Amino acid sequence: MALIGMREVSWGFGDPPLLDGISLQIERGERVCLLGRNGVGKSSLLRLLTRQMAPEEGEVWCQQG
Repeated sequence: MALIGMREVSWGFGDPPLLDGISLQIERGERVCLLGRNGVGKSSLLRLLTRQMAPEEGEVWCQQG
């Protein structure tokens, strides 16, 4: 079972949204690396995963513990 994940998440400031319909799962023991240019949503993705922000659409979940 995934430790953390999101399903069909959308978030952004205008058109087009910064994150549009993305899905992601991180399993125990996996390593994750985020690469991208400035302004493409790396920090926003991490804030959504840590629940510092709420998605406009979709769901974000985290396994207990």
